[in-house]
Amino acid sequence: MKFEFNHLEKSVLDSLSKKGRVYLVGGIVRDMVMYQKVDYHDVDVEIYDLEIDEIIDILSQYGKVNEVGKSFGILKLDCLPNFDFALPRIERKKGQTHREFEVEVHKNLDMKIACRRRDFTINAMMYDYQNEKLIDYYQGQEDIKNKCLKMVDEKTFYEDPLRVLRLAQFMARFEFQVDLKTKEICQKMVNEGVLQYLSLERIQQEYNKLLMSSHPSMGLKFLLELNALIRP
Repeated sequence: MKFEFNHLEKSVLDSLSKKGRVYLVGGIVRDMVMYQKVDYHDVDVEIYDLEIDEIIDILSQYGKVNEVGKSFGILKLDCLPNFDFALPRIERKKGQTHREFEVEVHKNLDMKIACRRRDFTINAMMYDYQNEKLIDYYQGQEDIKNKCLKMVDEKTFYEDPLRVLRLAQFMARFEFQVDLKTKEICQKMVNEGVLQYLSLERIQQEYNKLLMSSHPSMGLKFLLELNALIRP
């Protein structure tokens, strides 16, 4: 497994890795494992051992840094709009809506704990940029091999009701089945009414992905079984 970055992208990542530890995370790692290639339209970078201001100083050498997400430990760089640069963090729900989360940023957070906030095991893998090594604490590779969608952590999964819809659209896009325990938690979320707090915008985003997938019927059937289909 080897990612291919252009000169600017590699320069930025190399500069960060000289002072901190740099990992690719999320969908780009999943897609590389699944397809052995990626289109680099959405690159999530997680940086350890550096404070947020140290990261800003490094990124500022290459362009204008967008600090809108700074309080959440997330930065963007104008010349690399498809990249998100983030510190490892812990998220805790403190209200009903998707905006009501408390975020704690920890530059030295244990990586396995950092991965625990991810929704599914296939999205919880990390790629060590410096050492060109895959890190897979929650057996995401095995679940890809078995075409299975499985939550990483029951508590963090339950805290975000959007994950029920994300599960449906992943089923439709990847033609994966759902792990039984994960489906049970989704059913519990539906039964307890937590999906009612999702914004229409976020619902629409997930439904768009589902309906534009190769097998939308798989996701729609799953939502129908849970009585989670959005009705007018």
